[in-house]
Amino acid sequence: APMAVVAKSQDYARHIELSLLFYEAQRSGKLPENNRIYWRHDSMLDAGADNDVDLTGDYDAGDNVKFNFPAAAALTLLAWSGIDYAEGYKEAGQWDYLLDAIRWGADYFMKCHTGKNELYVQVGKGTTDHSYWYPPEYASYDHPSFKLTASAPGTEVSADTASFLAASYLLFKDVDPSYASKCLQHSKEIYDFADTYRGDYIGSVPDVSGFYSTWSGYNDELAFGALWLYRATKDQGYLKKFEAIADAVYGAQDTKAYGTCTGPISWDDKRPGAYILAAILTGDENRLAKAYDYCDNVLTQPRTPGGLWYDSNLSKWASNRYASNAASMLAMLANYLPKGDARRAKYVDFVKSQTDYILGDNPAGVNYVVGAEANSPVAVHHRGASGTYDSQDVHARPVDYNIFTLWGALAGGPGKDDSYQDTRKNYEMNEVALDYNAAFQMNLAFLVKEGYNKPDPDSVKVHDRSFPKKADTPDITVEVDGDKINIATGSNMMCSSWCIEFTTDFEIDLVHHSIMYQSGPNYIICNQRETNFLDGQGTPQTIQYQGKVQGKPNIDIENVVVMCDGWHAP
Repeated sequence: APMAVVAKSQDYARHIELSLLFYEAQRSGKLPENNRIYWRHDSMLDAGADNDVDLTGDYDAGDNVKFNFPAAAALTLLAWSGIDYAEGYKEAGQWDYLLDAIRWGADYFMKCHTGKNELYVQVGKGTTDHSYWYPPEYASYDHPSFKLTASAPGTEVSADTASFLAASYLLFKDVDPSYASKCLQHSKEIYDFADTYRGDYIGSVPDVSGFYSTWSGYNDELAFGALWLYRATKDQGYLKKFEAIADAVYGAQDTKAYGTCTGPISWDDKRPGAYILAAILTGDENRLAKAYDYCDNVLTQPRTPGGLWYDSNLSKWASNRYASNAASMLAMLANYLPKGDARRAKYVDFVKSQTDYILGDNPAGVNYVVGAEANSPVAVHHRGASGTYDSQDVHARPVDYNIFTLWGALAGGPGKDDSYQDTRKNYEMNEVALDYNAAFQMNLAFLVKEGYNKPDPDSVKVHDRSFPKKADTPDITVEVDGDKINIATGSNMMCSSWCIEFTTDFEIDLVHHSIMYQSGPNYIICNQRETNFLDGQGTPQTIQYQGKVQGKPNIDIENVVVMCDGWHAP
């Protein structure tokens, strides 16, 4: 039997806030004035410049690539949760932040649609990007943009983009009708492009191979997209397009057949979403029967000893993601069913059990949401949060924890035996991504809507890495020792990137282990890389200098300012 462990948190509302902070941390381009992630700054402002288009938007995971296929899938789920769980977001005080997150994503995807039959679907090369470890603000390598056309189609990513923009229309139609109409127009055109010019996008964008190759084909995205446009427009033509796929005759061994999916909804497979959405929109007995069969089957599938739903084919990589994905469709069907329905109670219990496991009701005793509790992961695989660059250098520090807190990111999760390692080196357990959080956030909003939220006490939610960040104690020591300037921080004030500014009449000709950005008499000298980061434990880092002034063998410095994780020489 599953181990009995008391969950430390059932504050689903607080975790919605954290999850939305994660989506803010993933933004690229010119950041807005209301940016709440203090360690993120403008980045890759030239995305799309190789083709004279503006493609600033969201980064996929802990890297600096924009993969539109998983991004569109994730944002469709977020928009869907806003449409059907609006009460949950409003009760949590996160409605406006959700709208902001969806608008940011929709703006990006509409920028990608540069012509009736032209859609950009990727910025950056995964093979290149994964050869470096640079926060996006420091990335200087090429990041080309890739587009689909009539002669180079990509039905799955195009149809997914249409789904997201149709869902965005529904979310905004009563909030900002003009903006909503713009989303719908793009959605219609992109869906028509996807449907007319069919083909797997891996053939048009080979670089995506090995990162987000599709295994379920593209009919699932076409079916799901048709349903979203039917929901948005009530146009029977879209319903017929869905029916043509759902009711087609498939071969007995066709793993891509519409009705054969038993796994979770995912960035690749939208069939479970279509099962549930078709049942909700049509009320047809056959569609409802399919939705029930799918959800009931999910409840029979294996779980870890501690109770986490676990798919033997998928869950090795980000088990929390797939458990949340599986639960999310049961939540959505439950939301449609009357309160007295016997299946509804079972579905809700399952959603709650999976979410509570992630929030700490697990044998590892870990809340898998970064920054949520003192026991939350601190070493998720994320370049920007790591506070390091060029850290493939074996001497780089810190090796295995992040300087910055990636608030709200859902860590990949445990293995099939509930074991977990909080290390950046374990991609399967500690990767983060846009799609990891999407269904998880859906479930949080559902549970708040259902009335299950229990606010956490300060003893749980206030800790060293909680949001908002506590002001660092300005514990800084600067000492001159012969031909060295020693700098140290205490009181846990960690500085990955730091600079020292001072004035002196000593003429410095050369510095070692650092970069002289501005020469005297008003000097600015910065650390070279994370090998000499300030650890907050009093460990001194040294600037060794060469130079002289008449009668003074060593330097006298005045007007000293140390800048911690603020201005820094590129």
